[in-house]
Amino acid sequence: MVALLVIVLSFLAAVLSEKLKVSYTTVLIIIGLVLSFLRIAGGLSEIPLDRSVVLGLVVPPLIFEAAVRTKYEVFKTVRKTVLSLAVFGVVISAMLSGIVLNIAFGLPLAVALTFGVIVSPTDPVSVVNVLKRSRAPSRLITLLETEAYFNDATAVILYPIAISLSFSPVQSVALFTYTFGGGILIGLVISGIAELLHRLITEPLAETSFTIAVMFGSYAFAESLGASGLVAVAIVGLYMGNRTMRVAMSEETRVTMTKFWEVVTFLVTSFAFLLLGLKADISLLAEFAPFILAAFVAILVGRVLSVYPIMTLAGFSGERFPSAWRKILAGGGLRGVISVALALSLPQQFPFREMIIAMTFGVALLSLTLQGELLQSYLKKRATS
Repeated sequence: MVALLVIVLSFLAAVLSEKLKVSYTTVLIIIGLVLSFLRIAGGLSEIPLDRSVVLGLVVPPLIFEAAVRTKYEVFKTVRKTVLSLAVFGVVISAMLSGIVLNIAFGLPLAVALTFGVIVSPTDPVSVVNVLKRSRAPSRLITLLETEAYFNDATAVILYPIAISLSFSPVQSVALFTYTFGGGILIGLVISGIAELLHRLITEPLAETSFTIAVMFGSYAFAESLGASGLVAVAIVGLYMGNRTMRVAMSEETRVTMTKFWEVVTFLVTSFAFLLLGLKADISLLAEFAPFILAAFVAILVGRVLSVYPIMTLAGFSGERFPSAWRKILAGGGLRGVISVALALSLPQQFPFREMIIAMTFGVALLSLTLQGELLQSYLKKRATS
């Protein structure tokens, strides 16, 4: 029943998006809000929007499919900027957002910084959806997309450090290095093994099915060892798209696999944003409206103040970009379901938990609708080449 409902509503959203010239994700969120208000969501409303569902089920396929599509030749031209934004950009943005909220509302600094970490990851699905509709250059798409799926991992790694309400620099840096580096190493090992196994399979449907095991297996194995499953999935996707598909798959298998993952990501995206709309508590959002608006502004400021210095330094490292891309990258920091899932996963006794959840929901909704539509409008008016 849930699967059928998601498919039908996905089709409806796609039709409305095309007719109204509004982004697909915005339409899905509005449909979710309407269903929640009318209380006719069926079994979909019973599914929790928590960390295990989002990080274990929704995000890995999205990261994997995006990584498979990423051309390494293009990624090489932006990799320094991507990794700087994904690591240092997240830290800078989280700290600045937290400090602003600490000063503006008197939130304890540790709580404000936790909120900053929660809302620091950008949403790759919404960003790429906007860019595709605007026919942006492949290098810009690669820059935004790869930054998004790596900074998701950074935020997830920083999350347990933040909610402990304590910070030990040496211990935290060591944990971050192990988690991020371990994810890369595990991703490479599993990629190599998967390539060898793909050489033994010649049936396109069997090979395509095997990619599901590789994707979820890399995530689960990395997480079981305390490493980042999201980083492992990203590495597996990059390796598969740039090597395994070329040397160990037939043309028929490549086409079958590509189409299969396009359908999977379409359905997973639909499920995620419908659920986001369904889980939003309108009364809670209204109660904390001033805090939500202030938080949204703080996050925008934090994003700008992290993007511009990093992209300026990137120019000295040889990675140069058109000046208009700085504005696009700053405005392209859309927040989404990962942030909401992290907020809902806060311990019940965490200080100001209800406020943080309300602010996160509000920021995500404003970001995916208002900010997303403004970004799309800006891209249509300017040449991005």
